[in-house]
Amino acid sequence: MLKSLVEVLWTARYDYQLHTKLAKHEHIYFQMIYFISGSGSIYLKQHEYLIKPGSLLLVKPHSVHALSPSSLVKTLDVKFVVNDRWLRGQLLKARELQEKSDSGVPAQFERIRHEGERRGYLHRELCNSFLGELLLQYLRNDRPQEKLCTDDHIDSSLYSDRIIRQATTFIREHHAQDCTLSQIALAVGKSDRHIRQHFKDVLGISPRHYLLQYRIQKAKELIEYSSYSFKEIAGRIGFKTVHHFTRAFHEVCGETPGAWRRRCQDGICKDVYIDPKFVNTIWTISPGQQERARRAYSTGVSITT
Repeated sequence: MLKSLVEVLWTARYDYQLHTKLAKHEHIYFQMIYFISGSGSIYLKQHEYLIKPGSLLLVKPHSVHALSPSSLVKTLDVKFVVNDRWLRGQLLKARELQEKSDSGVPAQFERIRHEGERRGYLHRELCNSFLGELLLQYLRNDRPQEKLCTDDHIDSSLYSDRIIRQATTFIREHHAQDCTLSQIALAVGKSDRHIRQHFKDVLGISPRHYLLQYRIQKAKELIEYSSYSFKEIAGRIGFKTVHHFTRAFHEVCGETPGAWRRRCQDGICKDVYIDPKFVNTIWTISPGQQERARRAYSTGVSITT
């Protein structure tokens, strides 16, 4: 595997039920939790924080933490290590909780989970890359008055291909409308043929397929985080009929929107181990187990993983 700034160990979409708790524990790796919905409290390094939908929690190595829900709490969760010395130092200095995260955060978590489930070629490297973007954005939001990188640096790295940048931006902004190849080409100032070939050369897919993948990604977010009907979702992401939407969803995901919704509503989606050597210890406990866990922790029993 290519040496990466960060390495994803594990990720999941997890539901904390009302009558369970996450016992006090600590571990040697980083953890980031996004709260989709619900209420309760978080214990972190002798501080109590209220759970708020849309907030993002950064658990640093050896930080004692716990969670107590007062309603069903839905989360997205990732555990990881940081190899880069500068990035690790910045994360250790960052705030533990951001109450208002960017709207794209859930999608970034899902990109990691999706790649981990597919286990395609270079999936670990892609997961690490997606997490790296998420962490840089976390640092930017932690200190918004500081510019973490110059425009020249951005242009010379992730966004160096001007045509792809402009075309994909146009697609994302107009994905809910009729978005034809001619319209994309006009927005970029190139011919239809040039745009089609450029997408194939740089991204390995056609503009149509990029648009389809983006629409389905938005659909997955709406299915998971809203109560819209499939007909409403289809209209919101640019499909004229629910039949066309269902067929396209199955083409991309290998299952129907209904199956996806049932899987998400089952509570806990299966854990995804990005690092096959990682062992995830579950510290979610029922009321009858809470006193035993408290005693174990207070007497110094090791609960690190």
